[in-house]
Amino acid sequence: MLLKDKIAFVTGITNERSIAYFIARDFVKNGAKVILSYQGERLKETTEKIAAEIGAVATYSLDATKEEDLKNIFEEIDKNFGGLDIFVHSIAFANKNELAGGITNSTSEGFKLALEVSAFTLISMSKYAMPLMEKRGGGSIMTLTYIGSVRALPAYNAMGIAKAALESAVRYLAYEGGPKNIRVNAISPGPIKTVAARSIPGFLDMYNKFTESSFIKKNIEGDDVSGTAVYLASDLSKLVTGMVIYVDGGFHCSAY
Repeated sequence: MLLKDKIAFVTGITNERSIAYFIARDFVKNGAKVILSYQGERLKETTEKIAAEIGAVATYSLDATKEEDLKNIFEEIDKNFGGLDIFVHSIAFANKNELAGGITNSTSEGFKLALEVSAFTLISMSKYAMPLMEKRGGGSIMTLTYIGSVRALPAYNAMGIAKAALESAVRYLAYEGGPKNIRVNAISPGPIKTVAARSIPGFLDMYNKFTESSFIKKNIEGDDVSGTAVYLASDLSKLVTGMVIYVDGGFHCSAY
């Protein structure tokens, strides 16, 4: 029970294949009181069903790009749970035309949207999460990234640049949160079959070839990522901050 009595807020679950689903599930297994968010009525029923299945204590509607939504949800968390210990940012989006073709196909509007949703929301949500963590003596913030932040990958384009910005934000947030005993890290998994990943052109081909270039010859599963998330959320990682932790079987340091 590494997370006994800790309050955790997990965003970004769309279904039972979401990486955030495995993280939230394992947080509960390790004793945390888990709060989930969903965007819009379309995902409300699914999120509430998942919350009941894994034993989450609350669900809230949230559009992370709206300041009023952020203010309200963190006020509710503070009022109902007396602060926050763990925050998982698992939010990303880019229009299809920002992924397909080359980076020069990007539009100004689409590029800005990818950056806002995929990177800036970590900053804007951390602004509200940090005071709730500070009142409880500290906490752990984590986000999900991908190796497209440091390598040019086919059909990732604007999202790769957004992930690079996200990883930079992790370091600046870690610098700001350090004196408050708040750790900020990113997890970078190998390709996983999620709904979001399947929207990337050529993803299945990349997924099928992944084990050829990774050191550990197996594909990444949600359980592999959630174990790292539990570590980062727990006191086992009390001096780990500002890091991008790869969960990819060594692919990130492969020559291929």
